[in-house]
Amino acid sequence: MKLKTDKIELGSKGYFGLAVYKKDGTEVVEKRVKNTDNVVTYAGAYSLFFGPVDANLSSSMRSQVGTGTVELTRASTGLTTLLETTSNSSSSLRSGNEVSNQDGTATMTSVRTNSFSLGEVVGTISEVGLSVGTSLFIAGQLIKDEFGNPTTVTILADEQLVITYTLVLTYPDGTGNFSQAAPLLGTGTVTTPSGTSDYSMYGQPLFKDYLGTSSATRASYARREYLLHNPQGNPVHGFGQNLSAFFQHDGTTGVTAFFSSSTISPTDFSHPAINFISAGTDRNAFLYTAIDPVTKLAKSTTDTDSKSMLVIEFTPPLVKTNQESMTVYITIDYQI
Repeated sequence: MKLKTDKIELGSKGYFGLAVYKKDGTEVVEKRVKNTDNVVTYAGAYSLFFGPVDANLSSSMRSQVGTGTVELTRASTGLTTLLETTSNSSSSLRSGNEVSNQDGTATMTSVRTNSFSLGEVVGTISEVGLSVGTSLFIAGQLIKDEFGNPTTVTILADEQLVITYTLVLTYPDGTGNFSQAAPLLGTGTVTTPSGTSDYSMYGQPLFKDYLGTSSATRASYARREYLLHNPQGNPVHGFGQNLSAFFQHDGTTGVTAFFSSSTISPTDFSHPAINFISAGTDRNAFLYTAIDPVTKLAKSTTDTDSKSMLVIEFTPPLVKTNQESMTVYITIDYQI
């Protein structure tokens, strides 16, 4: 069976603020810039949701300033005219920053503050950005006044610039509220030698540890493997390739997660009632992951095993005999 979800909407936006301080620590209030909206780039959004652990939303990031005057877009790969990048970087903890929207989604607000050394930035700046290292550009924009018009800030040799950067991300609910059902991502039917079953596909929370405080994402750890579950949601068999899940970014808003086409031979496994298939969890740790039959959430007893990215429910349950093979191939579509 080959199954593919509808598109899962993942939202990203943000803003930055600037503060300038004198050598004695007194703020130069007239140079303060309140929250200025920015754009999260295509590459930045992809990294935040799907990047490896050293380049996703929990990683340390640096602030940048420049002198360019061109409006930044989602396709931007950096500031137009980069002047300086902070030598220090900062990360953002998940704890206390995640809120359920009560509609199948959650929002996380991630705040980072980076400071340039006294006198490190001298001159007039007009644009601000956020990056992982010095090459992966996450977000940025021109500095603007309260009317939305481009403006500049001049930093003197005896002044220090501090940048506060906020990212706001929206994704399938991850707050650990099991009364909130997983979002429905698609439906259809499959026909097997035992008959026809309807199926419903349910998205899973962004975070690997969605009952705790870890900022590690499921995408960072997901495997190209499947678990089969009985009517109670307990796993009964695991199979697939022992490889990291494969994500393909089209360069703009489209991302597809591919889980390998994997087959169970006739004699490998049989079961009279397969109610659920989940994708992403390591089959070698399948005993730790079960499906909540009510909310359709894949819940795990340990942080390291919470990797399922999709749960599929079949009605009536699938039947796998020892006279039949079973092939599963699942892809998940995202919009960033």
